[in-house]
Amino acid sequence: MNEAEVVSVICEHLQNENWQFWIDDHPIHKDLQFNKHSLLIGGARPDIFGLNDVKQIFAVEVKGLKDYKKALGQALTYKSGVNISYIGGISSLLNKISNIAIPSGLGLISVNEIDLKVEITNPLYNVSPIFLEDIKNELTVLQHQKKKNRSFSSFGRTHIINYFAPIFLFQDNTIKTKKELIQNFEKVGWANRAYSELISGANTIGILDLNVNDYELSKIGQFCLEHFLTIGIDSISKLQEILNKTKRNKCVYSEFPSLAKFLQLIYFQNPDFKQFISILQSCGKREITSRNIIDILVIDYPNLFLNFFVKPTAKDKVVSIFLSGNKEFLMEDYKRTISDFGQYNFFFAFKRHLVHLGVLSQENTTFYKKTEELDVENDFWILGKDVLI
Repeated sequence: MNEAEVVSVICEHLQNENWQFWIDDHPIHKDLQFNKHSLLIGGARPDIFGLNDVKQIFAVEVKGLKDYKKALGQALTYKSGVNISYIGGISSLLNKISNIAIPSGLGLISVNEIDLKVEITNPLYNVSPIFLEDIKNELTVLQHQKKKNRSFSSFGRTHIINYFAPIFLFQDNTIKTKKELIQNFEKVGWANRAYSELISGANTIGILDLNVNDYELSKIGQFCLEHFLTIGIDSISKLQEILNKTKRNKCVYSEFPSLAKFLQLIYFQNPDFKQFISILQSCGKREITSRNIIDILVIDYPNLFLNFFVKPTAKDKVVSIFLSGNKEFLMEDYKRTISDFGQYNFFFAFKRHLVHLGVLSQENTTFYKKTEELDVENDFWILGKDVLI
């Protein structure tokens, strides 16, 4: 049996046991019909990962006919980010390393080559995983993923209120295609004509769900629309008035603090966003530099770094850097990291969004110049006083 065949047999067994899982998005798995995603744990990628039947986070390093000693090191690495780490493989070959694996706190998932029966041996113990919060967040996002784009830092230079305009197009409670939403925007004459961006942004925030090619209000979006109607924002034109009163040197928090705090609650339903703000708060100081933020994401939250900070076209290259064990490369030259791999709007539009919400203070400055001119040592993120987590 080759590795892909072993992965397939194990996955079929896990399905029958009601485990929720994903397999690594690697070329050798391309013909397997299971949910795929790349997850980084300590600079390595497990072949299978997810939640078992009692909601413990697990990872499996799978081997076929060779490299079982190498699997020991890889599975030990996964222990830094999961509750349970396994080596999966052919029974006769797994037995040769079981006397090392079991005492090391690893579990085994063995496949009998003759009858394809699967046996799971749980580890005797596990230490507290240092990357568990990063992995928990990633699995939370994957479990509830109905988004085309999950990165807030990809947002354009658009006022935050624009992203809430699409919910008024669903007052008839019907599902709509992107083309229909754009046509509806044109009918109502919404001032910002970057309609595709507004739809994508609403999806990222979590107020619109994307089902294949159709959009609908999410439960959070329905709640948001109901609240707007209750407080007198009962039409898309009223929302436009709010936007017009919070332009330029003004922001939503300064002009409508209660509305800003409500929007915070909406944003905090997004696991990536909530995780990022929690990281800012955990720094233990009110002013955090951009360098501090990059360092924390690279060292402790590599998956959040990949999906929140890195631009899509650079993701594969950054994954390769992590897998090479040379993550320090990303902290050697911050201007190079930002220019080659980062989302420029992380330091501009996204930061401005946080000011509108009151998560960041109005004392903050947003960066307007060329990427190479950004001084990460002196670009500060100053926390506001009304952060609702």
